[in-house]
Amino acid sequence: MRIVLLTSTSAWRGSSVSFTKIGRGLLERGHDVHVVTSGGRQVDRFLKERLPVTPLRGRRDSPTEVWGLWRTLRRTGAQAILTDSPRDVRLSAYATLLHRARIVYRYNLNYRSSRYDIMDRVYLRRVAACFYQSRYIRNEAHSHAPRLRGLPSMRIPNGYDTAFLVPDPDAGRAFRERHGIEPHATVVLSSAKLTHGKGHEVAVEALYRVRRDGVNLVYVICGDGSKEGELRAMAERLSLRTVFTGLLAPTEMVAALSATDVVVHPSLHEIFPNAVGEAMSCGLPVVATDAGGTSELLGRGGTTGILVAPGEVEPLADAVHLLADNRELRTQLGAAARCRIEERFPLKRMIDG
Repeated sequence: MRIVLLTSTSAWRGSSVSFTKIGRGLLERGHDVHVVTSGGRQVDRFLKERLPVTPLRGRRDSPTEVWGLWRTLRRTGAQAILTDSPRDVRLSAYATLLHRARIVYRYNLNYRSSRYDIMDRVYLRRVAACFYQSRYIRNEAHSHAPRLRGLPSMRIPNGYDTAFLVPDPDAGRAFRERHGIEPHATVVLSSAKLTHGKGHEVAVEALYRVRRDGVNLVYVICGDGSKEGELRAMAERLSLRTVFTGLLAPTEMVAALSATDVVVHPSLHEIFPNAVGEAMSCGLPVVATDAGGTSELLGRGGTTGILVAPGEVEPLADAVHLLADNRELRTQLGAAARCRIEERFPLKRMIDG
């Protein structure tokens, strides 16, 4: 089958990572896959992942973009187009008027306010099928766009490559040395876009309290975004020792995780967070906010990770303090987390779906 993957995300996390897994998996199964993206720097990243890619030119949502997508669909002979945002559904709806291809909607978290105008309903009528990463986002989608309830659909969680996502002690030691982190320090890591809603400011305040209570703690923040300056200033004001790594390549991310003792994921909105799945795959204990579909991945009951209330500093600080003081508990939670990924969320399950 000939398939186009269309994504307009600007960050190499979330959708881009998932589309890479899907694309490479489909290629390995003998399908023809082509990525189309409007994110400028995303082109090089997809090429590094050995996926053929075409950039969309022109102003966002312009006729030039529609024309460029149509030309790619025609050139590749695409039979299906996989999208993951309302904007990409709109582009696909217009481009497939002149090239027959089924639109499959991988529903993503929609931060805009609900709209029910006639054009939204027209775009969704062009969608042939829909799939969801979590029960949470399926319910969110049906609430936001009732039209989706009548479409053929599946729930396909993200999957993780546990052969690649495995601790590398040598890489972890090198990461600490490179960033001047001493071997006995407790490293707490977050990996997410530095933007509104990701909860970094809550984590900074919580970790400041843990460090104030005597824990030799270093906060490693992996990612980039518009809030970096604000977070740097906040950490400096609180005298919280913080390392900003920027966006990391996959092998660098494994090194960072291998240097880590506890992963914190303070996001206020999530579908099925890759950052949590990657940490679990590497056998790390995770403290995450009970937001969206995170609990479907991490599990409830406290045996595979710790869930805390979103946006609240004290519970997050208490959970990190507990793990910082208890190596045995960290090991227990990390081992159980990796087993959960191996049994319930392997990469093969995602690609097969």
